[in-house]
Amino acid sequence: MERTDIYLQIIMTQPWLLTPMALLVLLFFMVPAKNRLFLALMLVTPWLSMGRAQDLSLIAAGAKLTSGLAFLLVAYAAITHPFPKRRLPFIVYLYPTMAFIWIFLILGVEERSVGIVLRIQWLCITIAGVSLARTVVTYADFKRIINGFTVGCMIALLIPISALVLYPGESFLRGIGRFQPYGSNSNQVGMLFALSAPLLGYAMLTWPKKFRPLIIFYLSLTLGMALLTASRQTAVAILMTSFPIIFVLSKRPIVTVIGLSVAAIGIGWIMSIGAEIAPMERLGTLETGRPQLWYRYITEVYTESPLYGLLGSKGESYFRSNIIGQHPHSAWMNMMYHGGFLLFIPQATLVIYSCYSAFRVWMKRKYLNGDPLLFSLVLLLLLAMYVQGSFNQVVYWPTYSWSFLHVTFASMFIALWNAIRDEGIDYALPLGYDNEDEVMEEEPELEDFTDYRQWV
Repeated sequence: MERTDIYLQIIMTQPWLLTPMALLVLLFFMVPAKNRLFLALMLVTPWLSMGRAQDLSLIAAGAKLTSGLAFLLVAYAAITHPFPKRRLPFIVYLYPTMAFIWIFLILGVEERSVGIVLRIQWLCITIAGVSLARTVVTYADFKRIINGFTVGCMIALLIPISALVLYPGESFLRGIGRFQPYGSNSNQVGMLFALSAPLLGYAMLTWPKKFRPLIIFYLSLTLGMALLTASRQTAVAILMTSFPIIFVLSKRPIVTVIGLSVAAIGIGWIMSIGAEIAPMERLGTLETGRPQLWYRYITEVYTESPLYGLLGSKGESYFRSNIIGQHPHSAWMNMMYHGGFLLFIPQATLVIYSCYSAFRVWMKRKYLNGDPLLFSLVLLLLLAMYVQGSFNQVVYWPTYSWSFLHVTFASMFIALWNAIRDEGIDYALPLGYDNEDEVMEEEPELEDFTDYRQWV
């Protein structure tokens, strides 16, 4: 029985377990409307991280099954945010449209209740992502998203850090040795590290100096825990997004030396706990059975229903083909399994057009308001999401901040490129700083890094 199905049964028999979530929602509505959006963004990542920590038992069950509610709160906060909204191109609304259609494609699967819950949660993600993208009218709005998720990641990282400190012997998968805090799958918790690393790296460069030692130490712990997962997907994502930050640090040798010293302490401490357990050699090999698995799906599964996937079928598994016995280990392959070309073509169109739009925006980064480094970082983060999606389903799975930000960033880049093309670069993204109580906002700090603008 799938873990989601187990959680669903627990909540159905003991609905009182959702009481803490109900109280959290009540407190959310007590917050002034102008501050709700930042609060919602800050809470999403810790909420989802608790849902993956299965050893937290009932807490994990409640958090996992209400993850869609977390995204609905973001959507509500974005829709009711008392500031102007951006008009989005029609193509962006393919995200919620295809998410809605996706629900009907899997109605005949064996795990129908679980599949419907997961697809409804994905619909919530797309609604929240598109709604959030509409709030990005100014550069200050863009920074709100980045800062909100950075703070959220710092809170969420306390979960694996506490597991490593309090229960080091129980935080590694027996027989394999990969870091699995509170029972979280190594590849899944790796997505938290992959998202946290670039956000913390950017915060290290741009937040007030008084926070720098804390952020550097946080970043070092994140990198150390990422290594202990022995997840190649996590390593690739972190490497892809690290280049702009490394380039900027190369221009600041003093900051780099101090940062490396603190990082060495943090990483050294983490590695001293689990380096002898974790299979670090796994990071140095490209061995994988995925190509053979994909070939079997293409030749044995897709040929049966290439246009509509599982639509109209009976008795097939939501998670894996009954013929193969394994899930496809690829977001794109999973789309073909669920919905054939009916689902794959619109989603692939969004991938291609969002990458094109992101690249065109990046080409104009020197003329846009704000920090060029941030546009470079977010472009690489979006590309890392798509690359990582080639090897597992996370980018379209409804219980990750990673997948939520994928929809948000893709929608934002598409909208921003259309604004640059149609209205002109001077009007596409005003600076827009105001008195919205934005935390960690200290733009003068960026003056120290003006020498990188022609490169990142």
